[in-house]
This record gives sequence, structure tokens and C-alpha cells, in this order.
Amino acid sequence: MIDERPASDPVKLASQFDEWVRGETLVGRMLANLKTGRMPEVLAGAADGPYADRVAPLVVLWDGWERGKTIPLEVAKGLRDGGLERLLADLASG
Repeated sequence: MIDERPASDPVKLASQFDEWVRGETLVGRMLANLKTGRMPEVLAGAADGPYADRVAPLVVLWDGWERGKTIPLEVAKGLRDGGLERLLADLASG
């Protein structure tokens, strides 16, 4: 089966995350947008590269949310405090 979703875009993901930071969207909607935008693939790809140390705690948070073990607001705050915006900016710049 061919995956027809567009490739992940760190700039777009950062924009969607920033909407929540600015209070323009609900936390659940923001997390759903990140998932649709392939955040899991972005984190998995970055976990094997030079950002591995920064990504590891973000992966734990994300996995906790996907498995229903971490509440959405806790995940969102953890992603914010863990430097998701900076990571996405670094990934976008190559």
C-alpha cells in the first residue's frame, strides 16, 4: 500500500505547535495536527542523528501520549519545555 500523505515538514510542524503556544488552538487539536503532519517520523529520524540527546525525552513524551499514558497538556508542555520548537528549526535548516 502506497502512503499518499505528503512528506513531513518541520517548518509546518513548528507553525502548528506555535499555534498552541500562542493560545490559538486547543492542545488536543495541536497534537492531532502534529501526528497527521508526521511528527512521529520526524522524531524517529532525528533520534538516529546528531540531535539524538535532545530528541530522546521528546520521544518518551510523544509515545506516552500515543499509548494513552500521558495527558495531552502534559505532553504539550513537555514538548515546549523540551525544546521542540528549536529542534524543528534546526531540522528545517538542515
